[in-house]
Amino acid sequence: MHAQTGTIVEIEEEPLGLLVLTEEEFVFHAVHPAVQRLHGKRFADGISARREAVKAFRSAA
Repeated sequence: MHAQTGTIVEIEEEPLGLLVLTEEEFVFHAVHPAVQRLHGKRFADGISARREAVKAFRSAA
């Protein structure tokens, strides 16, 4: 079993989700209701994941 590391994705100190690095990709785990559609989505890099989370958050407002 490999240890996984995670990074909190937030906007203006509002947590949106946790980005977990697996062996080959990043998996987004949503914690904010506005970004639930991204829960479990896989990304090639953290920048893309954060961009999508912020876009989803802002479009829900």
